Amino acid sequence: MDYALLIYASEARFGQMSQEQQGKLFADYGQYTKDLMATGKAQPGAALEPSHTATSVRVRDGKTLMSDGPFAETKEQLGGFYILKSDNLDEVVSWASKIPDAVHGTIEIRPLPDMKGAPPYPPTAPKPADAKKEYLLLIYEPESLWVNMSEAKKGEIFGKYFAFSGELRKAGLFVDGAALTPTMASKTVKVREGKRLVSDGPFAETKEQLGGYYRIWAKDLDHAVALSKKIPAIETGTIEVRPVMDTSQFT
Repeated sequence: MDYALLIYASEARFGQMSQEQQGKLFADYGQYTKDLMATGKAQPGAALEPSHTATSVRVRDGKTLMSDGPFAETKEQLGGFYILKSDNLDEVVSWASKIPDAVHGTIEIRPLPDMKGAPPYPPTAPKPADAKKEYLLLIYEPESLWVNMSEAKKGEIFGKYFAFSGELRKAGLFVDGAALTPTMASKTVKVREGKRLVSDGPFAETKEQLGGYYRIWAKDLDHAVALSKKIPAIETGTIEVRPVMDTSQFT
């Protein structure tokens, strides 16, 4: 099974660090990434620009509603993620506890569901020359909407997601994407004073829950927002558009 390791940490604490401390943290992440990738069980993750750079997008009754800032205000902010493949949850928890921010922040482990019925996707075309920035489109929607939904309706919605994924691939804008299982299947991992603390449930209780994401290339923020408006959940939830941080200097 694939798992998403979602990294929540205090941006305020990071802002109080010296440049030397920040550099060490990024170096620690660089080493962790190398160690994780060496297992052959992980996909490249991503660090995100601070939450104040986010744009939250909704569509209601055909009208686009946009606001600066993240989907939700929390004490710890989503700063990045890794995707790990493993048949052993204890192994996933072990790797989650080694993430540098587990000591001061929170790592939320979310399983990725087996997307049965997904069509064979076209190969991703070369990235367009004018697509210069990566963005993460975070999909927030009330999980309660899916509780009593008919299988036919679910299939219809997933069909729209599959079509959007294919469209991104054909345009050369697709980098990665995944749906997440409901938050009740998640585990939260922290390390305090050298002791690993694991609890059931998500990092935070919110009215809308993170249900998946797309990682894309875009020309600029306006282009990323325009693409976010094609995601089915835009009419029932919120899409948070976050720039992906360039960490190439630290790897």
